[in-house]
Amino acid sequence: MKNLLALLLVLLVFGCNHKSEKAELVSKIESLTTEKDSLVVIKNQLEIEIDSINRESNFWYQNEIQGKQFLEMGIKNPREYITNSLLHKPELIPLKPIMGGQMKFLQVELLGKECLIAYYEDGHISGRAIYSYELKNGSLDFKLIASYLE
Repeated sequence: MKNLLALLLVLLVFGCNHKSEKAELVSKIESLTTEKDSLVVIKNQLEIEIDSINRESNFWYQNEIQGKQFLEMGIKNPREYITNSLLHKPELIPLKPIMGGQMKFLQVELLGKECLIAYYEDGHISGRAIYSYELKNGSLDFKLIASYLE
């Protein structure tokens, strides 16, 4: 009987120790999962920030150099002004929409102080076009130089 009690006591101690180790490991796993989740959130935020910086930076166009004429007229962000001016003129897209779609510009990259390239689509077909632009009497005139269907 003493041996049985001793054996039960050893098993109880060993079992308690094992349960404590298991609880510790579960706690550590939960902690690491939380840390991983927060790192994923930080990674996603950094990717968004990098994408934003990449969109804002443009090798071909700098507001201070190519946008000087706009800055002198009091336009604080020439790149944004030019881009928004084109975005609001979908009638300049040389491709007609199909299947009930609506053509719209989705991306614009300025190529110096006189040209830009724009990507457009209607959800079914898409293309790219190069436009020249000129500031006349406070508004922008755009002229299609070349385009192609993708």
